[in-house]
Amino acid sequence: MATDFEMYAGDNKSLTFTVTTAAGVAVVVTDAAISWVLTTAPGATALITKTSTGTITISGSTVTVPLVEADTAALAGTYYYELEITDTSGNISTNQGRATIHKTAIA
Repeated sequence: MATDFEMYAGDNKSLTFTVTTAAGVAVVVTDAAISWVLTTAPGATALITKTSTGTITISGSTVTVPLVEADTAALAGTYYYELEITDTSGNISTNQGRATIHKTAIA
């Protein structure tokens, strides 16, 4: 499920993740607790945090993490992200990837 992504600083972007088993079967995560963070490296302080009790939306097996202008306006470089899903039984699944945020010439 991990996917690297690129964007420009200050842009809006929706990150969409489809949760599946290793065999590719969709997993419904509607009642799961989901967190997403962007950091400079694994274990570093989160620069951006999104949760399913906040702005993350869940529809069946699809998780959407919205990034808005203010989230990335001051960022440029390569970052690390994690998406953590805790199902109703307490099982935790973590996925990760890289985010490249490009600086823009227009302020």
